[in-house]
Amino acid sequence: MSSVEKQDYKINETGSRSDDASIVEFMEKGVPGELNEDLTIVESGDLVLQKKIHLINDAIDEIGFTWFNLQLFCIAGFGYSVDSQMEMIQSSVKKYVDLQMKGGGYPIATEIFYAGLIVGSILFGFGADMIGRKLAFNSSLLLTAIFGFFTGGTSSYAMYCIFMFLSTVAAGGNIATDVAVFMEFLPSKYQYLNTAMAAWWGVGQTIASLISWAFIPNNSCSTPFCSSSENRGWRYVWYVNSGIVMGAALLRLFVLKLDETPKFLVSTGRDEEAYEAIMKIANKHNRKCSLTLEQLKECGEIEHTYFDSSKATNVTSAIKELWATTKVNLAILFSNKTVIRSTVLILTSWMFIGISYSVFYNFLYIYIATHGGDTGDSNYIVYRNATLDNFTGIFGPILGGLLIMIPKVGRRGTMVFGALSGMAILFGYTTVRTPSGDAGFGSATYFFINVYYSCLYAYTPEVFPTKARATGVAICLVAGRISGAFAPVVYWFGEQSGSSVPIWVCGGIIGSLSILAILMPFEPSKQRSV
Repeated sequence: MSSVEKQDYKINETGSRSDDASIVEFMEKGVPGELNEDLTIVESGDLVLQKKIHLINDAIDEIGFTWFNLQLFCIAGFGYSVDSQMEMIQSSVKKYVDLQMKGGGYPIATEIFYAGLIVGSILFGFGADMIGRKLAFNSSLLLTAIFGFFTGGTSSYAMYCIFMFLSTVAAGGNIATDVAVFMEFLPSKYQYLNTAMAAWWGVGQTIASLISWAFIPNNSCSTPFCSSSENRGWRYVWYVNSGIVMGAALLRLFVLKLDETPKFLVSTGRDEEAYEAIMKIANKHNRKCSLTLEQLKECGEIEHTYFDSSKATNVTSAIKELWATTKVNLAILFSNKTVIRSTVLILTSWMFIGISYSVFYNFLYIYIATHGGDTGDSNYIVYRNATLDNFTGIFGPILGGLLIMIPKVGRRGTMVFGALSGMAILFGYTTVRTPSGDAGFGSATYFFINVYYSCLYAYTPEVFPTKARATGVAICLVAGRISGAFAPVVYWFGEQSGSSVPIWVCGGIIGSLSILAILMPFEPSKQRSV
């Protein structure tokens, strides 16, 4: 790269901010200054696109944090909530659905649930990098809610599985889009919020626990093939959860009214639209923005490796164009040795946390019960403790967001801390024999594992470039969910044998995540995402 090109990558530090910046003044205390380098090594090698992304980063940094970013933090963040709500809902109701409709047995619906998440991650994640973030962002929660209502009204196990699958397909692609949308509008000074936003994950789990606690204990049966009138709790859970998700979907459509992200627009050759999107934010919030359309145009034309709908004149040509774009996006994730190392380590981390988190979630109570523990005979105690655990988990990502602001800790150090702490607490959890011990160790486990999980959720999109960001997040989610799909198998055999091996292996896997974090080559706290 020439000295002129290197100079192009210097941050513009002359931007000013208007008075309405006071809305986020409390967030600026103790926050590191703006970053001075882009993470260009992960990009495709298109120097023109790199320059344009750099200009967009400069413009977003100059505008600063606005009410729009705060709205995105809440409305996009609720996408995290929905993802965790769906998993918690299925975990809470599966026993009662199985009892009513098939008399118990192997939890087939849970496997179908994971299949839906996997399909959704692929469809919405890959689609967001080709067609755009806006469509996926606006449609995912709406479809999740609609099919969720149908799930609650089903009268057969087959129909339950079908509509639950459709609902989880929509929910499964939600996070890949939400995290891309949020971070592509976020000033570099506030990148710590990518980690803190995962607090919404705990919010969703808490909401789902409260819903289950409210309806299942007094509206459920305990005998196989019981009547629907005796077992309506699981239906109420689906209806209420879907109503909450529908409310969030309507907020996206009628309150936020999201425009396409400027980074996606420049990566698909739409400079004018990218400029308009940037200026719309600046003008609405009375912020200075020095970016001009001429600056973007002067960079030149980007390589034509993006999806072009004008070439899709029929179904066959559309499929060919989509496949060609998908191959390009996947190739970006493995473009050089350092990037390959990064991608492989991230994928492995997602696989490890996927299986260990799911095993912990499903198997731990079986282990405690078969080793003489009593964590509560009543559904009331079970759901009370689950609610306490999940509420405490909200604060794990908040601690993670604070830790990454410490220069010598950063993203990787935070993941090391979360993984080792989670392992230690999980091993201690196996000594629990009382309801109070369950509540205490359960809360601590969720807290520390969520420190790690939240940082991994943020780190993943931060080290993937705009052109392949949603694709990269999608394949990581798929890796985590495929490994998580093995949890019911462990759950089933663990219930039959009472073996202690799965829980110790689970803790060991969580601890090994700290080694993977140390080996990761990039530290996004020192560079701007591209």
